[in-house]
Amino acid sequence: MARVHVDIELRWGDQDAYGHVNNVAFARLLEEARVRTFWTGATREEAGMERYFRGDAPEDPKMLVASQRIEFVGVLEYGDRPVTVELWIGRLGGSSLEVHYEIVDGAAPERRVVARAVTHVVVVDGRSLRPIRLSSEGRAAVEPWRDAPVPMRHG
Repeated sequence: MARVHVDIELRWGDQDAYGHVNNVAFARLLEEARVRTFWTGATREEAGMERYFRGDAPEDPKMLVASQRIEFVGVLEYGDRPVTVELWIGRLGGSSLEVHYEIVDGAAPERRVVARAVTHVVVVDGRSLRPIRLSSEGRAAVEPWRDAPVPMRHG
């Protein structure tokens, strides 16, 4: 499978009154994984996607989240072991891409997925914020990380 792996430490404030990681914290984990993959390049693998999607200059392409869907498939207990967010590109459009994820419990003795998600992002012009077509360089950057869409239970 073509997946980028991002290890993320849990924060004390991520847990709810039951000691479980709160559902709202999952959106932050997904955001952090996207930032590390598409902005800083701080992933286990050298993904190379940050070279196209970083957008330092005002006119450079930017990524905007159009929609996000999360399915919770297990309880994640708060702990001192980082979770691993596995990330890949499930679908690629003219000016958009779908980022697919599985969040894996780092404290479990065997691989245990606790959530699956899809984020639809649109690549926009940095100044106008209007959608722009992905360049051939952008497509080439994500191509090695394309894989089958994440299996979601509902719809």
